[in-house]
Amino acid sequence: MNDGNEPTPAATANETAHPEGYVTKAEVARRLKKTVRTVENWQQRGILPFMKCGRSVLFKWSDVEAHLQKHFRVCRLTVTKSGLRSGDSMQVGK
Repeated sequence: MNDGNEPTPAATANETAHPEGYVTKAEVARRLKKTVRTVENWQQRGILPFMKCGRSVLFKWSDVEAHLQKHFRVCRLTVTKSGLRSGDSMQVGK
């Protein structure tokens, strides 16, 4: 029986599936399937929005997703008789 103080299983699963708030460099790297060093390079190049407080760097995950969707697109592969080849080139920053 739930007395109202404990989260329901559905609420817990939903929070895990769509976490909000701020995440670390390591978490951004994990979610993007990149290395922490790549995330640092992307910070320096302005590819990822971030906040810095003292020596701590944090990312708002919803801002990271929105920025990547707005400024970058997925490359498509086309199939030809000779095999796979890259179709569209990746758009890098403006």
